[in-house]
Amino acid sequence: MANAIGAQLEIAAADRIDVGIAEPSPCRTIRRSAAARESWRAARAFQVAAQKELRNVFVPFIQWLLLEALAELIAERQDAVSQCAVAERAGLSRMVTSRWMIFMSDLGLVDRGPDADGRAYRIWMTELGAETLRVCNDRLEARRLI
Repeated sequence: MANAIGAQLEIAAADRIDVGIAEPSPCRTIRRSAAARESWRAARAFQVAAQKELRNVFVPFIQWLLLEALAELIAERQDAVSQCAVAERAGLSRMVTSRWMIFMSDLGLVDRGPDADGRAYRIWMTELGAETLRVCNDRLEARRLI
């Protein structure tokens, strides 16, 4: 009888399914998108941290992003720049950029006017816009975000 019980235990042990956590495979496949996804996660983490800091000076992240892109383009070209160029540099759509430029113009952060042929808008940063950007960048730099 002892042999019969032993045989049943052996069969039960052989049929048992291990549901424990498996050890990581030494030949783990890295997906082609891994680096791109990691870049996106890092950019998103920056955005969240910057939003938190900019909230203290009542500046939305997108407003800072547009002012920063505008300042960079003006420094490169030494002239007013097209709204489309600001949109492209900031990585935003032309429609979103247009709406924000209207809003920022109303706040006195930028001057916005038609170009020579009237088909596009050219943007220039005002003194208030430059001061707002300086305050934002000082805060972001103090937190070591930029």
